[in-house]
Amino acid sequence: MSLRLADIAVGLIGLAAGAAMTPGTVSGDAGRVLATFLGLLSAGLLPTITLLINSMTASGRSVQAIDRLEGELKAAMDALFLLFGCVVLSIGALVSLSIQPANFLTRVPYLTTEILPRIGQSLVIGPTTLVVWRAGRIPAILRRALEIRREIAVDEAKRKIIEKAPTTEALRQGYATQESFGRAVSLQDLQARERQ
Repeated sequence: MSLRLADIAVGLIGLAAGAAMTPGTVSGDAGRVLATFLGLLSAGLLPTITLLINSMTASGRSVQAIDRLEGELKAAMDALFLLFGCVVLSIGALVSLSIQPANFLTRVPYLTTEILPRIGQSLVIGPTTLVVWRAGRIPAILRRALEIRREIAVDEAKRKIIEKAPTTEALRQGYATQESFGRAVSLQDLQARERQ
């Protein structure tokens, strides 16, 4: 899943919004809430990636279906890794905002009071905005992958049923009849046999 123009625009808007905020806006309680949110999101991303990787098996499936499934799983994993990277960047920026700058940096006017905090905030808000923007696409990708897996499972079940179904000859042998079954007999001959 590649970055589209809308994704880039949303990321740039987030970066600009973070830089425009007053320094210290994302520290304190807001930073802790944001870190908790991003931590919970990333805690769900890694197991999802593992499950996606494990869902690719090839037993009795068509090549076309496997290719379609691979494409959907790649798109899902790319999207999840992008989100995870954005989460890591945001958390890293949050941590850097909480660290006191070195003494020699405080000698440069506005560097530690305005410039670095705004850069840090933009590195928190920009990726977080992109995470929120793209998180809604993940369920759609997973649904498409699930639909392909369902199609594959239905095809595999049909194939197994056809393989296990008895042949016409086996059915005939199972319901074998006597040679005289269905033969035309005259009523008079039958009555004569019964009298004897």
